Amino acid sequence: MQELAEKYGEVKEKPAAVTEALARERAVTSALRRIVVELDLELRQAREELEQSGNVARLPSPRRRASRR
Repeated sequence: MQELAEKYGEVKEKPAAVTEALARERAVTSALRRIVVELDLELRQAREELEQSGNVARLPSPRRRASRR
């Protein structure tokens, strides 16, 4: 009977431990999702800035004279 009581206690503790581990993993996953979204927004902004800077009129560079020999 004692053996059965010990097994019952172990089995009863396992779901609590699993639930705790799951809660920690969910918190980590949530933080990682927020980080990914933040980095995605920053990347989009950087791409937009690059596209906008490409619309600036560029002046032709002065031609270099060929050296006479």
